[in-house]
Amino acid sequence: MKKILLPIIVISLSMNLIAQSLTLDEAKKLALKNNPDLLAQEQATKASKNSLWQSYLSLIPSATVNGNYVKFNELRMVGTPELAEETQSYGYTISQPIFNGGKIWLGARMANDGYKIAKENLTNKLLSTIADVESKYFNVLENQNLLEISRKDLLSSQTNVDVAQVRYDAGTLSKAELLQFQSELAGKEVNLIQMENLYQISLLELANFLQIEEIKELSEIPIEAHQLTLDDLCSKSISELDGMIEAVVNIGKENNPSLKKSKISVNTNKKSLLMAGGNFLPSVNLQYSNSWSKYDIQDDYEESGQLGINLSVPIFPLVDNGLEVAKANHNLKQAKYTLGTVSSGIKLSLQSSIINLVAAAKTVKSAKLAMSYSQETYDQMKERFALGANTANDLLFVEVMFTSAQNQYTSSFYNYLRAKSNLMLIMGEEDPQILEKIINR
Repeated sequence: MKKILLPIIVISLSMNLIAQSLTLDEAKKLALKNNPDLLAQEQATKASKNSLWQSYLSLIPSATVNGNYVKFNELRMVGTPELAEETQSYGYTISQPIFNGGKIWLGARMANDGYKIAKENLTNKLLSTIADVESKYFNVLENQNLLEISRKDLLSSQTNVDVAQVRYDAGTLSKAELLQFQSELAGKEVNLIQMENLYQISLLELANFLQIEEIKELSEIPIEAHQLTLDDLCSKSISELDGMIEAVVNIGKENNPSLKKSKISVNTNKKSLLMAGGNFLPSVNLQYSNSWSKYDIQDDYEESGQLGINLSVPIFPLVDNGLEVAKANHNLKQAKYTLGTVSSGIKLSLQSSIINLVAAAKTVKSAKLAMSYSQETYDQMKERFALGANTANDLLFVEVMFTSAQNQYTSSFYNYLRAKSNLMLIMGEEDPQILEKIINR
């Protein structure tokens, strides 16, 4: 009996796991695991690391081993009366660069900068992947909620048509007013079809981004979980907002991948300028070789060793080297100007994102209040219409107002979540608690 129950329990648990809704954290993990662009950037980073190690290896001595075997077509005299038929030799050579104008060392340091940039590209891709999956996740939930509002709106319109039909049959409502309600109902059916289409498309987009076959259901993000943060943002004074902006800008200056890449680019161009100047300097290389050779008529190998220092001094043309220095200097200035532009742009983006986040939070609060008022008005107008105390136009007007308020409240909340996600992306942070601490100070 136990042997039968165990598989049943395992299958039951598996079915429960499959039936569970996909959470936002689970969606992020899937995206970080499966997203092709992120995986491609990971491989590019590994390739850059290999290039770095390759550049470091050029600093150490290089050694080669060689061997040679020659068989003559005809016997040859090799300094003795005897004739040789073949010769054999082998040896090795060790080379060590002593000084090359700093090119080898600077090349290694530039390769290190390239690896740093590759890591920042990977970080940027990771952050953008998280932001993209959040945006697509929010789109699905928003469309899901708007779809539910559309369904309830359709049911409410059907109820209004039924009430209008009763009044029309009783002679207290004109045919034109009844047609108004029926026309409104038909329009709501069209709107429901459109919302179902948007919802299904957003589900497909999320599934494609996560590289999975299908998504059945997503876990809701209750607004209550964000209510404290929303209230804090709405109550911020001017001085508190300035302090929040300063804290966010400081984090962004430290963590933003684009800004860090620009700083690295300036350092790389400084090294490139030094390397160009090194073209005017001499180069010194040390080389040692040892070889053994013999003819077939000899019993033992003859040994031969050499130790040499190679010195090379650039003489002509020097104009090319001078132009190379000038070019490197212009590139350095360009990198510095680019850094200034990127720094200013990121600072502006962070400031704007904070202001947008506060505005989004206040919009949620106002939209919630508007929805509450419009719902109360709509409920009263429905009662009055059933009693024949107001016209069809009066009820239809407040019905549209209530539906619009519900849609606005739903969209405002998800716009707030998107604004928060975008701010995290520009800050270069993936931990939402960092931003929460700044807001809740």
